Parts: sequence; C-alpha cells; structure tokens
Amino acid sequence: AASVSPFLMCVDRAVTAAAAGQTSSVWRGVVDNVSEFVRKPGAALRQPALWMVCGVYAGTYAAANLSDVVGERAHASVNSKAAGKFTATTGANMLGGIAKDAAFARMFGAPVTNGAALVVPFASYGLFAARDCLTIGGAFVVPDAAKDCMVARFGMAPQLAGAAAQLLSPPLMQVVCTPMHLLALNMVNAPVATMAQRIAALKVSTPPALIARSLRMLPAYGIGGILNTTLSTKGRDAARRKFMPSAEDIKAVKARLGKRGGTNANKLANGKGRKALASIGVSARRSMIGFVPRAVGGDDAGAGDASAFTPGEGGDAGVRGGA
Repeated sequence: AASVSPFLMCVDRAVTAAAAGQTSSVWRGVVDNVSEFVRKPGAALRQPALWMVCGVYAGTYAAANLSDVVGERAHASVNSKAAGKFTATTGANMLGGIAKDAAFARMFGAPVTNGAALVVPFASYGLFAARDCLTIGGAFVVPDAAKDCMVARFGMAPQLAGAAAQLLSPPLMQVVCTPMHLLALNMVNAPVATMAQRIAALKVSTPPALIARSLRMLPAYGIGGILNTTLSTKGRDAARRKFMPSAEDIKAVKARLGKRGGTNANKLANGKGRKALASIGVSARRSMIGFVPRAVGGDDAGAGDASAFTPGEGGDAGVRGGA
C-alpha cells in the first residue's frame, strides 16, 4: 500500500481539483502534485492526503489476504471464497474510500463562500459506494474468472494469465466507475446544478479523468495486486517450511536433540525444538521439506487443495510435494 500510494494520491487529488475547476486540467494537477515529491519530499510525505490513501489500500489488501486465509482454513467452496473475499474487500475499501473521497472533496474541491462548509450530499456517498463495489469486483473477483477463461480457452500458462487478468481488469472497469466518481464530485461542487448541466460537465471532464483513473488502477490493483500476491505467497511458503517440518526434518532434529524414539512433530513446539530445527540450516531444510495434500472431507477437498498440508512422509516427499 505504501509503495503505490504516492502515485494514487497524485491522481486522486488532481481529478478532484480539476472537477472543481481548481486546476487547468487533470494532467496539470498530476504534474504539480508529483513535482511536490521532488521539490519538497519531506512535506509531501507528511501530508495527510497521502496517508489517507495509504490507509485505504492497506485495509483493502489486509481484508483480501485475511479472507483468503479464512476461506482456506474453513475449506470453503470456490464460490464461497469469492463471495467472502468480495464482501470483505468491498467493506474495507468502501469505508475507507468514501471517507477519503469526502475529505478530498472538502480539501481540494471548490472554494467555500461566506465561511460555509462544503457539504457532501447523500447521493454522492451512494455513488462512491456503487463505484467501490464495481472497482473491487474488477480488482479481486473478475481477474480470477478471467484467468480461468484465458487458461481454458487460449491455453495460456496460469501465471501469465493471472498477471494479464490482474493488469487489465481494474483499468477496464473505470469505463463505468469514472463517470460515477465525477458525478459524485459534481454534486459536491455544484449542488444546485440541473441534470443537463451535470451531463454537460461530465462530457468535458470524463475523457481525461478516465485515462488518469485507468492508469491509476495499474499500480493500485494491478502492480500492487501482483506484489501483494507475491509477498503473501512467499511468506506463507516460509511459514510452512518453518512450522510444518517433514519427516526427514524431524529425524534430523531427533539426532540433534539426542532423542531415541517417541519424539514427534509436537515436540518441535518448544523453544529447544525450534532452535534445533533452525540449526539444520536453511538450505538443508529447503531441500528436505515436502508436503503432501491431506484429505479433509467433502468433494471439494481434493488432491489439489493447497490449503491443507501435512508433513511429507519419507525423503522423496519434497520431490512429490514441491514447495
């Protein structure tokens, strides 16, 4: 979240200011905001707007990752996992995103007159919420379905198909989401405008904002999504290697501890056992450890269920299971 937030904040702030007529164009606003990080990096990194955006996406990624873990541990079906992930990520993103966008509208929107505070109407909150539902669907749900389609119909490698779907789906969803976002801002900046006036304003502001927000989706859910998946996968693999030792690991630890029979994986829960396992060496453990799927009951817990593993039995388990 922290790695992608600077660019996202620059785009969000520029779109909000351009919609209110505070900058000559979206691109002028983006350039001005980016230049702040070059000219005054300390002040730019301390501004509340940046950490509002970072907080929104930190919460969104955390909700997505936790939903994955809960679904795996509950051995939920594919549809249940997708529904749970959509609900969790939409809730986290919507709560943070709506609050952030309302704050941005007040901070960077049209100037107030007579000391009156800028009001965000309920209709704008509703549009922000609908926009977030579509955005999260395009970022976390559609890519999985698109990946399966690419693999089945075009014979693409799963990893390549997943990366392509993750990069393309979020920007394409902005064709619908961007007009909703701009209409919500227009209701804040021009509360008494007629619908005809709002449509006329959207015709002018939508094309540049659509391009900017589509590009914004690449780091937000494309690059950021791939980075999140890569880091979480590596972390989970490391946790499996550390806390789910194979039979060969246990045998080596027995030798280290001077045990003769009766020692099992539960003995590794104490500090002495973990220290002994660590003393084997990372490279040795990686070559030893293998995991085989565990049957957990039900038709959807087949041999390919990577969420349920037990320590591999025998020295060739590492070859069969392959972390």
